Amino acid sequence: MKKQIIRAILIFSIPVFLITGCTKSDFDDNYNNPERTVNSNVEGLFAGIFDNGRVMPRYWNLYTFHIPMLGAYSQTIGYSNGSKIYEQAINYTQDRWNDYYTGTIARYRELEKKYNSYDESSPEKTGYQLFVEIARIFVYDQTAQIVDMWGDIPFSTSGQLNATGGSIILASYDTDKEVYSFIQQDLKRIADYLATISLDPFYTNQLQKSDYVNDGNILKWRKYCNSLRLRLAMRTSYSDEAGSKAIAEEILGNPTQYPVVDNIDETIQIVAEGSLVSGDMESGFGINSLAPGYMVEDILNPSNDPRLPVLFSANKNGEYHGVINTWTSARQTDSTTAGYYSRYDSVTFIKNRNFPGIILTASEVSFIKAEAYERWGGGNAKTAYEQGITQSIDFYYYLNHLNDSWGAHETPPTQSVVNTFLADPLVAYGADQAENLKKIGTQKWIDFGIMQANQAWAEYKRTKYPELNFPNDASSTLSPNPPLRLLYPSTERILNTRNYEAVASKDNVTTKVFWNVK
Repeated sequence: MKKQIIRAILIFSIPVFLITGCTKSDFDDNYNNPERTVNSNVEGLFAGIFDNGRVMPRYWNLYTFHIPMLGAYSQTIGYSNGSKIYEQAINYTQDRWNDYYTGTIARYRELEKKYNSYDESSPEKTGYQLFVEIARIFVYDQTAQIVDMWGDIPFSTSGQLNATGGSIILASYDTDKEVYSFIQQDLKRIADYLATISLDPFYTNQLQKSDYVNDGNILKWRKYCNSLRLRLAMRTSYSDEAGSKAIAEEILGNPTQYPVVDNIDETIQIVAEGSLVSGDMESGFGINSLAPGYMVEDILNPSNDPRLPVLFSANKNGEYHGVINTWTSARQTDSTTAGYYSRYDSVTFIKNRNFPGIILTASEVSFIKAEAYERWGGGNAKTAYEQGITQSIDFYYYLNHLNDSWGAHETPPTQSVVNTFLADPLVAYGADQAENLKKIGTQKWIDFGIMQANQAWAEYKRTKYPELNFPNDASSTLSPNPPLRLLYPSTERILNTRNYEAVASKDNVTTKVFWNVK
């Protein structure tokens, strides 16, 4: 009976601990599964938090959720003007919700519980604090992404069954603004902790063995923490400009205390290490690999963007073309059949079994700097903008060269080619602030592309750049235009009814996340 009760509540926001799709061979030995063992250790629980199929490019996420929904809403994938094109596939949004609560949050609460079991005066309490604080950075990153998609979410009271091992507590909803505010404050606390920590060799050695995001590199965790805080500050910069500006100035004005991701070799990512041998990328893209029209036709082609050959494959005529969403569905279908459209590149994406789980890149940070400097001063916006583009070019060629088993690599462009590209009128930084912000937003959107479509969707909603056209879908009364948020899963209405009632009035596709004010 107890197991039946636990399985019944897995589908809403008070999850039990669950293990799915391990990417490290020793998870079974070191990782706590309460249906198999009562033993656990901090190292194993810590490692399990990063076993995330929504970060790694796994088939199920790509094929059912990330590409068809977030790709369409951000227009980072080419799609046909069919029936009900903007409506959400509720079974798959349910899966995304479940994965956060039964994966990220459940595992984090188990880690907290294990850590809290140590006596306050014990060396373990002090030593393992490092693991818990680092884990929180990743958990907060994932949590902010859930807020960006849904708005208000259960957070502060979620996962209590894991945390206490006792009574079931139905999770109440925190407002989206409250969650963001808490995360921002705690990221600062963590950043200050990591900047002053005195490291015990035993625990840093254990961390290195368990950490397959940054391999125990504390400086990289500091950079991740501060860069994430910077991302969230910019995300809220139109709803709370004064607060966001203060955070950005604190971080960018104190690089020793608050270092950020500056170079592509500092990219925060989970390296595949053979985890894609089943062909996740190829299966995940499936037939949904057409190039987006506006990106290719209006930006990349006219500016001779050097990323084109590593982003997309040329069509049968050796040309690059994306799906024009103002064309009729019949014309789009005929063009697809005729092989007119380009697709996401096979070497870089489709056949690349070494593609990493991208978490945060140097190019994103550079574009954030560019926007901050353009709006508030404190640095050279043009330099940061051009650095962001250059890092984006370098990063996509790096991804192309990761493929060691299929196809030929593209030769990176020379500096002369890059300089010519940066001087193109569609790209070149100028003197008009509105035009510069448009170019920053557009280049940031291109850089995110399909693999970070969640970030592309959030940034498009925040800035309204690039200036995308989404034809009205007359076949849908529920969502004739792209949604501004995802609908809550039906299980919240059914199983968490009392708490859901507090947010029911917001549960529609036109409710904006608090930072979406433009």
